Order: sequence, then structure tokens, then C-alpha cells
Amino acid sequence: RKMETGFPSPASDHLEKALNLEELVVFRPSATFYVRAQGNAMKRSGIHDKDILIVDRSITPRHGNIIVTSIDEEPSIRRFAKQGSRIFLVSDDPSLQPIAVNKETAWTIWGVVTHVIHRFRLEEV
Repeated sequence: RKMETGFPSPASDHLEKALNLEELVVFRPSATFYVRAQGNAMKRSGIHDKDILIVDRSITPRHGNIIVTSIDEEPSIRRFAKQGSRIFLVSDDPSLQPIAVNKETAWTIWGVVTHVIHRFRLEEV
């Protein structure tokens, strides 16, 4: 442990501890996982190809939430939309039709997206 040998700097009162990304974005560690987005179907929502999504499986999706789901065993990222008692899975891409979910739909909700990690430049570091 290091100790000051003189008077501590008045500026040290304003120092913040080092940021820990996991502490900032993971609220329930046992229910949280990460997934990398593929494609740009949710680009208008700020999710770009190769972005990393933080997903919490303990959150019950509400209208407007972005979810990670599987539809007919195909993983997908979509907006959860409710109209009355009907549920739709909606893409930001207008060329993709909303998927109406019903009793016959083979789908699973993996979790609700809580954060997106987006890299501004995709060149290799």
C-alpha cells in the first residue's frame, strides 16, 4: 500500500476510481451474457454489424424493448412489440416484415438487450 509522504493534493478529492465496464453494464451477472450482432437489421436503433450486445435474460420484455430471440431456431435481434394481446418481432429494416408471434410460432426469448458496445472504427488495432 502506498502512503503520501507530504500533504495530499486537493485535486485528489475529485478522483474517481478506475472505471470497470462490467460494473457499469452488468446488473445481474448470473443472468447476463454477451452476443455479437451480425448484420444491420437494427441499425436505426444503434445496433451495427459486429457490435457487442449486453443481454439480461432476467428481464421480462416490454413493448419497445430490443430482444435477442430465436425464431425457428434462427437467432435474431428484434424489437418486441405488442398490439393488444398480439406480439410482433420487428426489425428496423423496412424490407423485413414484422413477424407475428402466435401459439404455432417456434420462438424463444433469450433476453433483453440492455447495452450496446459500438466501435467507431473497425480497423484492426
